[in-house]
Amino acid sequence: MNSLFYKEYQFSIIILLGFLISIFFSINNIKKHDQNVIDSNGDQYHKMIKYDPYRYLSHGNEIKNQINDGKNFFETGRKHYTKYLPARIAAAYYYFFDLNLFQDAEKKKINLGIHLPYLLFQCFFYFFSITFLYLSANKILNKNTCLGLILFLCLEPTINQYHGSFWSESYLFSIMIILIGLIIRPNHNMVSAFFIGLLLGFLSLQKEYAIFYIIPVIFYFIFFYKYKFLKNIFFIVVGFALMQCILGFNNYKRTGNFYILASSTKLSLHTHLISPVMQKKLNMGHYEFFEKIEGGPSLKWIEKNKIEYDPDHERLKVRKDIYGYRNAIKNEKDLKRFDEFIFNRTINYFFENPVSVIKYVAKNSFHITLLNPFHIYSDNKYRSGEAYYYSDEHDKLVLYRILYTLMIYIICLIGFISMIKEKNYKLLIFSTLSIIYFFLPVSWIGNTRNFVPCLIFMSFFFAFGIDKILSLKKTRLIY
Repeated sequence: MNSLFYKEYQFSIIILLGFLISIFFSINNIKKHDQNVIDSNGDQYHKMIKYDPYRYLSHGNEIKNQINDGKNFFETGRKHYTKYLPARIAAAYYYFFDLNLFQDAEKKKINLGIHLPYLLFQCFFYFFSITFLYLSANKILNKNTCLGLILFLCLEPTINQYHGSFWSESYLFSIMIILIGLIIRPNHNMVSAFFIGLLLGFLSLQKEYAIFYIIPVIFYFIFFYKYKFLKNIFFIVVGFALMQCILGFNNYKRTGNFYILASSTKLSLHTHLISPVMQKKLNMGHYEFFEKIEGGPSLKWIEKNKIEYDPDHERLKVRKDIYGYRNAIKNEKDLKRFDEFIFNRTINYFFENPVSVIKYVAKNSFHITLLNPFHIYSDNKYRSGEAYYYSDEHDKLVLYRILYTLMIYIICLIGFISMIKEKNYKLLIFSTLSIIYFFLPVSWIGNTRNFVPCLIFMSFFFAFGIDKILSLKKTRLIY
């Protein structure tokens, strides 16, 4: 029976089952939520394409239009504010299928019935990545451990919910999984090293703070492969640098300035950390802090440095706050200087309020670890995350999330201890370093969605935990 259970086709069935579930989930989401609706303020929005997904897809549609107008690819795109790759993926989709995101661009009315192939392809890409990982994992892991790994990645709902959405996570997870598949291979050469570098570059284009992930990866290879891998590190760096050059050249052709770091890397601390800390301390609302406290110094800095900006900018007509002035700046080189100004203010706030900031970071870092398999469900149902967080439904679902989180973490803890006992230090250290890397830069935001990339690496802990549980059950049956 065991020999039959562990035949290769069993793993194919699991991967196919996960793929079909994701396809069904995608079709169901499109059927129910591919709608333009009006909110209580009379504003129109699409139930699935709002906030970050709207930014990616609208940017992609803009790039597609620029290419159709004859503009060189490297001259296309907006100011490099956030993730580079999601907008380009959307642009490729709209360009090759000759689609337009908008039915009415002025009213931001989205075309309906055009996005199902987009979701289906990202489902396919994700489960292709799992197949690739399995082909590497089955060379170094036993069948039970492989079973736990594939089951987790194929069926875990916190991860798999994103394949039926327009958030950037699905492609992020796919790139991460293919990268892991390359790294854990028992043998490496110059070609595999080059592709590891390329994928590290792709990863940084899909998630901006992943740009320094190359450092722990290189240390991992040096520590475990020593001199055998030193000659190949050059090819990792070449592959990685190639992807950064593409990004930098795009920015150079568009602005005359070669740079690779997105603006959000300097603004996130101010927006997501300093702002809520100071709001609480000053007893102010979100926009009130940005306008009353930050607006005046922003205008003063712009005038002092003779920065060209549009005083009649649409955002400034609504409120004269720090990000209104930022949006009104005309020159992207000046925009980068303004971002430095914001970053310097962030540092000053931190040193003036260290205790408040540390308390906020600690609280959010704990909260972010609570798994949320209901994110896409609530995102499609509610106008905003804030509306959901203050709803009764959110409170009802918290208990289920806590119980589910405890179950997953207990299995992962069993696996972690098992890896130590089995002295599987390569996977243990690689997975642990990766979890720490993808946790620390965003833990202070407190958004549980930002913790999900860590689950990709925790899948190994879960896999070893399943193996340990199955082996204990087998031992009891024998005795």
